[in-house]
Amino acid sequence: MKPQLFSFNRILSIILGTLLIAIATNGILLPNHLLSGGVNGISMLFYFLFNFKVSVLVILINIPIFILGLLFLRKTYLAYSLFGMLMLSFWLEVTDCISIPTDDTLSILVIAGLLHGLGTGIIFRADGSTGGTDIIAKIINKYFSINMATVTLSLNTIIILLSIYFFNIDIAVLTISTMFISSQVVNFVVDGINRKRTLYIITDAMHFEELSATLLKELHRGVTMIPAIGAYTSATKYILFTTVSVREVAKAKQIVLNIDSKAFMTVTETSQVIGNGRGFTHLDQRS
Repeated sequence: MKPQLFSFNRILSIILGTLLIAIATNGILLPNHLLSGGVNGISMLFYFLFNFKVSVLVILINIPIFILGLLFLRKTYLAYSLFGMLMLSFWLEVTDCISIPTDDTLSILVIAGLLHGLGTGIIFRADGSTGGTDIIAKIINKYFSINMATVTLSLNTIIILLSIYFFNIDIAVLTISTMFISSQVVNFVVDGINRKRTLYIITDAMHFEELSATLLKELHRGVTMIPAIGAYTSATKYILFTTVSVREVAKAKQIVLNIDSKAFMTVTETSQVIGNGRGFTHLDQRS
């Protein structure tokens, strides 16, 4: 199946997300001398130092990055990234006169982090981008297998160090705090509140059928059985694989202990469930 080249929902999400980022930038961050991450943060740094317009700098700094992206990344992704970058620049210009009046440090951090994180999360949820460090991170991840989050964190660390050098450590700490709140909001928007847990249960041949049947009946969740052999004992084992909600973990533990007290069970966090296994619907694909 060919990838969808045009998505109205994706475009609408980018428009709304960049608007919220622009409001956070002009309404809270710039008036309080704070920075954000990525190219937007670098543009804000130049604004504070040389009074250059942030909206213009966002475009200028992104030009060489997009040229680099043309050599290594999919054109569809770059097209949406270009649209996101231009929309961010547009909204930064339109919202230039907006100012959210507050002198309370906590209010500044929460409002800025909430607006910026919500905007970024909406964009990421739609698989969109505003270019900049996202493109750099994707290229490094593609060719060097370095996690994108690690690359982004490294680039944002450089921005924080520059903030300390040119301003003071108080501004840097406030910037870090805002970035942290923003990142938590992004995770919430992208992954949702209803996070899942994946269970791996290793049991023996005597208990696997009863255990899987009970999990199916009591939790109403699909269970996958995988035959296995214990490396130490060479005994036949079965791995039961299932995904449940957080509140069902305790019940699943009790079921396992009641049926096979010697079973080995691990619980891992699962941020997204994609597919239509028993007990999950299309609504779970993004939760």
